[in-house]
Parts: sequence; C-alpha cells; structure tokens
Amino acid sequence: MGFSSFIAKRYYWTKSKWSVVNIISRAASFVLIIAICSFFVVLSVFSGLKSFGENYSKAFDPEIKISDVSYKHFIINDSIYNKVQDIIGVFSLSKILEEKVLVQNEEKNDFAFLYGVDHSYNSVVQIDSVITLGKWLSPFSKKLEAVVSFGLADNLNLGMFNYGGGLTIIVPSKKLKNNFFQKRFSSSSYMVSGLFNSVESTTQKTVFTSISNARQLLGLDKAVLSSIIVKTNNKTSLVNVANEIKKVLGNGFSVKTRQELNETYYKMLNAEGLILNLVLGLILIIAMFNTVGAVIILIVEKQKDIKTLYKLGAKKSQINSLFFKHGLYLSYSGGSVGLVIGCVIVFIQEQFGLILLSGTSIPYPVVFDLENFITVIGWLLIVGVGGSFLSSFALKKIKQ
Repeated sequence: MGFSSFIAKRYYWTKSKWSVVNIISRAASFVLIIAICSFFVVLSVFSGLKSFGENYSKAFDPEIKISDVSYKHFIINDSIYNKVQDIIGVFSLSKILEEKVLVQNEEKNDFAFLYGVDHSYNSVVQIDSVITLGKWLSPFSKKLEAVVSFGLADNLNLGMFNYGGGLTIIVPSKKLKNNFFQKRFSSSSYMVSGLFNSVESTTQKTVFTSISNARQLLGLDKAVLSSIIVKTNNKTSLVNVANEIKKVLGNGFSVKTRQELNETYYKMLNAEGLILNLVLGLILIIAMFNTVGAVIILIVEKQKDIKTLYKLGAKKSQINSLFFKHGLYLSYSGGSVGLVIGCVIVFIQEQFGLILLSGTSIPYPVVFDLENFITVIGWLLIVGVGGSFLSSFALKKIKQ
C-alpha cells in the first residue's frame, strides 16, 4: 500500500478532532447514498414504464407492416406473397382488412375501426396478452364473432356472448344503383366473444373480426387487403428484413418497421430518457459539492499534519494524491451503498410488486436493467473524480 493511500484510509476511518468535520463527512456520504439510490430507482422506473408501454404496442403494432402507397385497399399476387414469406428472417405473415365503420347496440352508437384479420393474426402480434375477458376469435367458428375494447363495450353497453344485445356494424353499401328503394347501408350483427384492455385512444375504438366476415360486410372481393403484417425471427434485424421485402415488392408498397410506425413515440422516449439522465446527473453533481466541502474542511483541519509531512520529505504530488484518494473513498463508499440499496428496492418491487399504480391492482412497473446500472456507475465515477480533483485545489493555500 502506498504512502498516500495508507494515510487517506486513516483519515477516512478515523474520527477527526473537529466534530464539524465528522458531521460534514457523514452528511456528504448520506447525500450521495440518497442521490445514487434515487438515480438508479428513477431510471429503473422509467425503463419499467417504457417496457410497459412497449408491451401494449406489441399487442397491436407488428414488427413490420406492408401497405399500398397510393390506395387504401390492394390485391397482392400469390406468387409475390409466397416470395415475401420465403425471405430469410420472416417467421409469419398475416392479412388485414381495415375500414372505419359505425357500431351500434340498441339506441347507442359510435364510430370505430373495423379490423378483419386472418387466423394467424394473434401469432404475429401479442393481442392475446391484453384480452382480459372472454377469448380471441375462433378460426373454426361459423358465427359472426367480434372482439372489442373495454372502452367501446362500455360506451355501447355491450355484454359478452350477446348478453344485453349484440354488436351491429353498419357500413355504406358498395352496390348502390339509381334505385330509390335500395338500402344505402349494409349491416351485420356480431356476438362479442372477447374484451381487451387498451391505453391508447385509437385502439379503444377498435373492433376485430375475421377477414372473411369483414369482406362480406364491406362487399369486397375475397383477395382484397389493406395491409400485411410480418413477424420476424428474434435473431434477425428488422431493418434488413424490411429492406429485403422492399426489393421483392418494389416502390408501389410502403414497408415500415414498428419504430417507423411509431416514430414520434420512440423519439419522445429517447428525448425523455436523455433529459432524465441529464437532470439526475445535474442533481448528482450538486451532491458532489458536499464531498468537496468535506475534503476542504479536512484539509483545513489537517494543516499541521500536512506541514509535518512536507518536513518529513513528502512531495506535493503525494499530498495531492492523499486528499484526492480521500475524496474518492468518500464518494465511492457512499455511492456504492446507495447503489446496493437502489438495487434491493428495484428487485423487491420487480419480484413482489408492493407498490401499485394509482387506482389499479397493477404493480408499478420497474425493470432491473444492466444499462441503467452501468449508467449510474459511470456518473458516479465522473462525479467522484471531479469532486476529488476540485477539492485538492485547497492545498495550494497551504505553505510547505
């Protein structure tokens, strides 16, 4: 152990003759414990909320979505569809038909978005994860089934399996002629087989049914689509797969990844994450000045000892190193304890969910993320070195 390290540890572990030095040192360590603990917990909560939001996104937004650039509906050749399916990295495809419709139950009505989906839809997106009552559409059922959001069911007083009335979907008729007695609208009644939770205003107005039922209601050809959604293998890059799909389909089609579909959302998350790191880092820098003050007070109190060390042959660089290391011990000891406490708090919440979201039975989301752990350690290293370096300037006022 070097000379400076030995004395720095002695100063750290031994109580000073001045009680104010002991109080300031303990206060500096305590503030760092609270700051680092809070830093890690807040980052973990942000990661949890981000993951919570992304789970809802995965329930409705595919990894890749294919649509026509110019038209709402399109027909794709079977050979081209098979070529897309054979692209390396493509795991599954699903065909979708979308339309804005009027929904009604007895005297109550509302506008909604009708999604006609095929049997592989729930294998491409994680829609099953948000269905909290009933079941998803049965691929073999001959009944007109629909799955709606809780919000829409509440607006229309809809019950499960036609309890309290069924869901009527109304659309303009596609086969209008110059006939006064012809119906201007087409409608079908659906049995609600499942309800799903949603936090977004757009998905709260969503109705799912089979694509064959949707085509029949809208009076469209059986090959007509609005979009094709794609699920990829976990080991492949979404961007690479999307580029390969573009090569097969050409310029007439729009191929977007999940991030491109929600570009504003992901930009907002990245901006919020950056701002959060900067604000917490600023708080940590402010907390650092407690350590600076503690080291400076110790230097003032140890003036006689410093002069004695100079007379015994100690170099200025060694004295600087002594108090620099003392500052590091103060910062890193407090920071390490704070980080351990933060990890324990996050682990307990993640495993047992003791704190719930206001007004719900859902545990407050937190994620123990290695990236957050490294971020906090990085800030601690920067703040510890910076504070120790600043405090060592006080030695310039002490004459040898």
